[in-house]
Amino acid sequence: MTVGVLFVCLGNICRSPAAEGVFKAIVHKTHDTPGDFRIDSCGTGGGSSNWYKPNGSSYHQGESSDGRMKKEAKKRGYHLTSRSRPLVPDDLRTFDHIICMDGNNVRAVMEAAKFWGPDVLDLLEDACHGLYAALSDSASKQANNTAEIGFHS
Repeated sequence: MTVGVLFVCLGNICRSPAAEGVFKAIVHKTHDTPGDFRIDSCGTGGGSSNWYKPNGSSYHQGESSDGRMKKEAKKRGYHLTSRSRPLVPDDLRTFDHIICMDGNNVRAVMEAAKFWGPDVLDLLEDACHGLYAALSDSASKQANNTAEIGFHS
């Protein structure tokens, strides 16, 4: 089974492609079958207010990552090769994990989902509840492990 991970930022030229590149490198280095993962990134229009609507525009679409980010990533052995693209309705159906880089990105994704229809919003709500449960469970386990080895907060 393939696990889909999508990173989302504003213009898809800096943070989300960097996260995509770093995550791909980690998966390829540490996972026996990297094909088990589908990793991508996208943006929320780069500041265009109508990016998710029919005939809407998305700033930076088709551009490569910001040159400064590519330079810094290369110093650490990461290669940022993706091209900027906006989030599309199908992303919400096909990716298991959608990681937004900040709260504004979360709000933009939710706004687009509302526009795209109730079925898409249902998918997002289900995914958010599942992610919250997984993170809460992980935090509880981490707290228990920390307590077991003698560290206290």
